[in-house]
Amino acid sequence: MFSLTKRQAVILLGVVLLLVACWLLYQYFHQPQPVTVESQQLAETPAGVDLAAKNAHIDMLQSQLNEAAQQIAELKNKPPDTIIQTVPVEVIKTVEVERQKSGADFAIVTNLVNLDKQVNLQEVASLPADTPVTLKQYNVFAYKKVIRGVNVYSDWSKAAQGKFKIDEVTADVSRRITKDGKYIGIVAGYDFKYDHAKAGIRYSF
Repeated sequence: MFSLTKRQAVILLGVVLLLVACWLLYQYFHQPQPVTVESQQLAETPAGVDLAAKNAHIDMLQSQLNEAAQQIAELKNKPPDTIIQTVPVEVIKTVEVERQKSGADFAIVTNLVNLDKQVNLQEVASLPADTPVTLKQYNVFAYKKVIRGVNVYSDWSKAAQGKFKIDEVTADVSRRITKDGKYIGIVAGYDFKYDHAKAGIRYSF
């Protein structure tokens, strides 16, 4: 049986505490930035979406980046879903509030007046209250277009006794039907306990 001396235990505990402290410090100095300001031109590219996703500490597949960039390009000249009126000093706060209300994972803010330049929200916040400012906010949802799953069911009470046996196996494929991550799909499997196949519809939200 492996055992540690008192000195080894103290050293091990110290290493663990040091690692935890380093992780906490990293999290503190690298907090997610759910709102990224970009030029409109950059926002319409997968690279621009990827930059915003990384700022928010979110990993997206290339297909997701391509889809989001395409949607941003298509929405550029369309009327916004919501028009928010606020004063310059409240712009930064308003952008984050609207992102949270929509349930989006992160947001990209662009300047539609100068498409190749990004706006400085700090400068906007310092403008006089009667200064008109027009910005576009794109709320991005980091959901896969298609998700797949495999489920294995067993009587775990018997497994604990060393009698592991699979009772049922199912597999499912679902496609995203809304921007905020609702899916519908099919599920099929086999029940070994009662010896019959089964199929159904899955709705995830």
